[in-house]
Amino acid sequence: MKDFIARFNRATLGIKELQMSTVVTAMMSGTRNRHFKMSLSKNPPNTMHELLRRGEKYVDAEEAYLITKGMKNRNEPESNRRNIPGELEPQNNRGKLTQDKTR
Repeated sequence: MKDFIARFNRATLGIKELQMSTVVTAMMSGTRNRHFKMSLSKNPPNTMHELLRRGEKYVDAEEAYLITKGMKNRNEPESNRRNIPGELEPQNNRGKLTQDKTR
């Protein structure tokens, strides 16, 4: 979302006499963050500065969530973690037949 807002800002800087209703509609159709979209829908910003400031709040919230989620996963026991594509799976002996050497 951070990259989208930066690209959006650069794209709108070159447009003269841009109406805020058009800017808000374009931002709403371009963002994937449904909470941000709902915020814009319920209370549309009056200025570009207000729109970007609100967008930055949602970016900060997303980043905080991802950091918290990452910290939670680090503290979680390995046996409870989901396998993430591209990561090596933990090696274990489940499903393998072993011989009891004490017999």
